[in-house]
Amino acid sequence: MAIIIHRPGEQLTAAAATGVLAHLCYFIHGEHDLMAAGIFRAHLLAAVCLAYVKRHYEGLTTQQAVTESVALLAAYAVTLWASIVIFRLFFSPLNSIRGPLRLRLTKLAHMWGMAHRRNCEILDDLRQEYGDVVRTGPNEVTVFGLDAYNAVHGPDSQCGRAAYYDIVHPMVSLDTTRDETIHAYRRKVWDQAFSIKSLERATPVIYSRAAELIEQLRKRQNQRLDISTWLEYYTFDVMGLFGLTIDFKNLTEGEHPILGIYHMAHHLLGPLAAVPWVKHLLMGIPFIERMKHYRRFFSWAHDELARNIKVKERQNIIGYVLRDAEKNGGVKANWNFVLGDFVLVIIAGSDPVRQVLANMMYYLIQYPERLAAIREELAAIDIQNYKVLQYQPLLNAAIYETLRLNPAVPSAGLRLPPRGGMVINGTYIPEHTTIVTPQYSLMRDKRYFQEPEEWIPERFTTRPELILNKSAFVPWTIAGKKSCLGKNLSLMEIRVAAAMILTEFDFAFAPGEDGTQMFTKATDFFTTTPGPLYLALKSRQ
Repeated sequence: MAIIIHRPGEQLTAAAATGVLAHLCYFIHGEHDLMAAGIFRAHLLAAVCLAYVKRHYEGLTTQQAVTESVALLAAYAVTLWASIVIFRLFFSPLNSIRGPLRLRLTKLAHMWGMAHRRNCEILDDLRQEYGDVVRTGPNEVTVFGLDAYNAVHGPDSQCGRAAYYDIVHPMVSLDTTRDETIHAYRRKVWDQAFSIKSLERATPVIYSRAAELIEQLRKRQNQRLDISTWLEYYTFDVMGLFGLTIDFKNLTEGEHPILGIYHMAHHLLGPLAAVPWVKHLLMGIPFIERMKHYRRFFSWAHDELARNIKVKERQNIIGYVLRDAEKNGGVKANWNFVLGDFVLVIIAGSDPVRQVLANMMYYLIQYPERLAAIREELAAIDIQNYKVLQYQPLLNAAIYETLRLNPAVPSAGLRLPPRGGMVINGTYIPEHTTIVTPQYSLMRDKRYFQEPEEWIPERFTTRPELILNKSAFVPWTIAGKKSCLGKNLSLMEIRVAAAMILTEFDFAFAPGEDGTQMFTKATDFFTTTPGPLYLALKSRQ
């Protein structure tokens, strides 16, 4: 039966009002990132139902029904977005905080920037322009300075993790869980894998992989060689053996297929870190080409974990995780946590170490006198004895200064204020606001370091006056319940590989290279992935 009264004007008004109400009554409240795909499907279903109603109950032709439905949806969408824009520009509780117009309007502008430049550099430029408190999103504030960092990440901080940490949902790892109780429990599980005894067991693994790295580099002397790639093979192989009981054999057999898939997924999806809801939306839509490599990576991780479960008698990260799962309802019941931790080992265990090693080699080429001093220091010890190697002041100073200028996580660590909000740098930040505290900018701040942009390792040895505030050196998370578990393992990987490379080879930029691609082609998607560093190596013997 057709509806007799058909008033398009009134329907357009109702559709427009619905758009405003949708924003004021729903979208403006709470987090909706994980619901992105569901929201899209709900709107799609509503569009189909609307066309059906118009066709069957208003007596319209199919073409008329579709045309009028599109008009109503357009009215809804226009007023929805108009309401969003007006609120963000004039009524947001963050309206008093300065920031670029494009970021106040939408984080999509930030995503575009991250696709072309490192996020830490983007944020540092904003610090230069706007000061220590910058509005970097419709609901995001970036704060700079040591007081701000301590307030957000210090041992007494009550801040929680922001929506970004749902990025691998439904998988949940130690690093991405937003539940403080769960994090504290799982932290204890992971602590076992990084105990003194566990690190002692890791020592021969690291030395053996470093020796294989040296052997492969010897075969490629006097060639144009991307050392960044070979350092990744080294770190990836170490984490495979230490964390997962997988021998990826990148060093001996070439790049493992999953490494290439990971690179593609990381490159295509990395900028979505600025807008997690887009990633969740794309994951909810089948056959999206951009998500192909991401799905392949997690499919491999799923299958590899299923195989890995069968391995017995191992004392590594995933071994402790699996044993805990078996005690608490079984692996199947805890699958999302186990798979999340499995993937975390792969992602977090490689890039930070690779970056430090590549960056340090770049700086040592610039300062051959410092390289000579480190070699003299290493020549006086047995570098195969890690208990001695770890205490060499010049080597450590070079590592620390490299970390100061290029921290492994330069701009992430997104947090939410506690209930009631908080005051940072004299500015009130309401609850539910994402807070960003870039370590990259903190450790290049002239308030805490003299000549902050210069690589001067002596600030950690003979020139301590160059450090104006030691507390501002935070290449890892501040000590406490969320401190970096992998710090000591990472330092072991760095020291061993650095000592062996520096004593074995002379190295310089390959012909036609100046090394800057390592920075200009680097990406900052939570951790930093360095660009290529083309060198020519020659044995010192």
